[in-house]
Amino acid sequence: MRTMRTALMLVVGGMLAACGKERQLPSARQGPVPGTNDWKIAKALSAGPDAVGASAAVADWPESDTAQFVVLRPGLRGWTCFPDNPLTPRPDPMCADDQFLRWLTAWRAHAPSPSVSGMAVGYAFQGTEVASESDPRKAKPDSGQAWLDLPPSVLIAMPSQESYRGLPTKRGPSGPWVLWAGTPYALIVVPAAPAVPATAMLAQPASSPQVGRNESAKR
Repeated sequence: MRTMRTALMLVVGGMLAACGKERQLPSARQGPVPGTNDWKIAKALSAGPDAVGASAAVADWPESDTAQFVVLRPGLRGWTCFPDNPLTPRPDPMCADDQFLRWLTAWRAHAPSPSVSGMAVGYAFQGTEVASESDPRKAKPDSGQAWLDLPPSVLIAMPSQESYRGLPTKRGPSGPWVLWAGTPYALIVVPAAPAVPATAMLAQPASSPQVGRNESAKR
């Protein structure tokens, strides 16, 4: 129950932050040039609440799982935000606290388990995607299968499998569920408010309607 209360508090804060982002869309003339570091930083910060992004470090995804993150902007607190992952087909920026960064680093390195010592929190206000609902080590979907979209979410990893007991392990129409249940990389996915697509965050005037996410937005 404590885990669920904490998740609910994170989601409420995330929903308010996401709504605030929607009201403050920059115009196309104000946006940074696509592909530049400033553009990547703006995309990365769209993944989480403004309070997190204000002083978070920003790092770029490398082109392979074995390479190191590239720091684009140093930070002053225990958060790191990332722009789109080049290994996935759609926009999926993310912000991670220090514990979730440890989880993420272990997951990318295919370590047997993450060395998480406390609750790990990640924000994915643009949504994200995975190759499998059951296998966290799968880097790409099986032949003929599609990537699985996750909604705009707060992602929570716990140090003990006991913390996931009693939570749904299948995705429903609403509410949290455990992704990769029964594995060391189990995650609680807590749906948050609909996010402003990265394309809108970086290119749309404030009066323009939101546009859907697609692969072209990653370029």
